[in-house]
Amino acid sequence: MAKKIIFVSNTSWFLYNFRLGLMKAVKEKDYEVIAIAPKDDYAQQFDKIGMQYIDIPVSRKGKNLFVDLILLLRLIKLYKREKPDLVHHFTPKMVIYGSLAAHFAGIHNVVNSITGLGYAFVEEGILNKIVLNMYHAALSKNSQVIFENTDDRKYFLQNNIVPSKRTNIIITSGVNTVEFTPAKNNNLTNKIITFTLVARMLWDKGIREFVEAAEYVKEQNSSTHFVLLGGSDNGNPKAVPKSYLLTKKKSGIIDWIDHVDNVRPYIDDSDVVVLPSYREGGPRSLIEGASMEKPLIATDVQGCREIVEHEVNGLLVPPKDVNSLADAMLKLAKNHELRYQMGRNGRKKVLEEFDEKIVIQKTLEVYKKAGLQLTYDFNYTQ
Repeated sequence: MAKKIIFVSNTSWFLYNFRLGLMKAVKEKDYEVIAIAPKDDYAQQFDKIGMQYIDIPVSRKGKNLFVDLILLLRLIKLYKREKPDLVHHFTPKMVIYGSLAAHFAGIHNVVNSITGLGYAFVEEGILNKIVLNMYHAALSKNSQVIFENTDDRKYFLQNNIVPSKRTNIIITSGVNTVEFTPAKNNNLTNKIITFTLVARMLWDKGIREFVEAAEYVKEQNSSTHFVLLGGSDNGNPKAVPKSYLLTKKKSGIIDWIDHVDNVRPYIDDSDVVVLPSYREGGPRSLIEGASMEKPLIATDVQGCREIVEHEVNGLLVPPKDVNSLADAMLKLAKNHELRYQMGRNGRKKVLEEFDEKIVIQKTLEVYKKAGLQLTYDFNYTQ
């Protein structure tokens, strides 16, 4: 009987876009791979590449305990039926309820990826305390936990949520450096300097700060262009309304492009990749930008500071600080050689630290800690 690994997330989009390389690597080792996530436009892609997909409804707003109890029971039933050799959970809700389900179903080999703490941890409050207690209940079981930055790991250890011996640091999901390679835009000859923010359209990603900074920078330098690239995430309480995005687009301050499957052409057409987020796990957009030799501007917060070295491959600014963000934009807008050198430094850093091959190897080593024995030789498939 083939061994089996289950990957669980709150969207099929997440698994397909951020973990497909890992899932393929496991499949190449003759493991049966099952993706469990709510059905969306990406769900059908798993069948096409020989991976089983199981639909599971998830309420991402997460404030209805009865609905969440149904999710827990469904996961328990699925785990008992499939009897996986290992389960790997992603995204907060699936980490919490998936871990509890694995415990009740008798699944001992569990890996949980803390890819970011979500909106509940941006500010202290009652929701924060509730979610902390839920994490404690879920992760007190015998699972390996992967953090994408050292700050989140420290936070969990300080709150006694998980013992240190079961924690691992793997910064981001990595990037395919063959696909995300420098292309036509070399940051040297542009007359119009384009700043691009690639993310879900959530207030916590710093959308308002980006727009306000863009408005100021345009007044100082008319040869600048600002792009927001990403869908309005209606399932998230922090979603930016489409009406706001369309209004700002109509005013000419920014160009908003809704969700696209392939971000590479848009990064290629950019001169600087920006992410003024309030808190991150390990932001993929910054690594993709750096891999394509784009200088970065990001906030000096968890997740971002692991990727952006200030004055080396980009600039770090305080969160929620429009003036500092605008100053960083103006600095890079007027200095093409600085943009070029930062871009080169960023590509080098990605090749050495964040290449998908490196991340997959580290993840499979965590799988060994969780009870599996896997060797790994990976070749990119286009």
